[in-house]
Amino acid sequence: MGVMAEKRSGQDKRYTIKLGVNFGVKDISNLGFTEDISVSGIFLKTARVFPVGTDLKIEMKNEQGDLIRLIGYVHWSKEVPPNLVWSISDAGMGIQIIKFICGQEHYFKLLADGGVY
Repeated sequence: MGVMAEKRSGQDKRYTIKLGVNFGVKDISNLGFTEDISVSGIFLKTARVFPVGTDLKIEMKNEQGDLIRLIGYVHWSKEVPPNLVWSISDAGMGIQIIKFICGQEHYFKLLADGGVY
């Protein structure tokens, strides 16, 4: 039937923003960093990946210390040995945002400010 292309509209521009992230299924003891963020999702750089389809609790703080909590769905994941995480560009997980628990305004302010170019 052909190859399905990833659908990413113009408004889903990705912004390079590096924030520390705590995440997990039941608790949020796993650590990672945002590599880039968009309106609909996050590229989470981490050695600890979960299977595609997993719902994760995700917590991060912006540079001002404002808390952002959300539930995300693992859209894709690429596991690599921990010592290679920083040398392999797509090591980690693509997270689709399902809903915000708190801090949605802070997340969208990061996008509005345009991130770091």
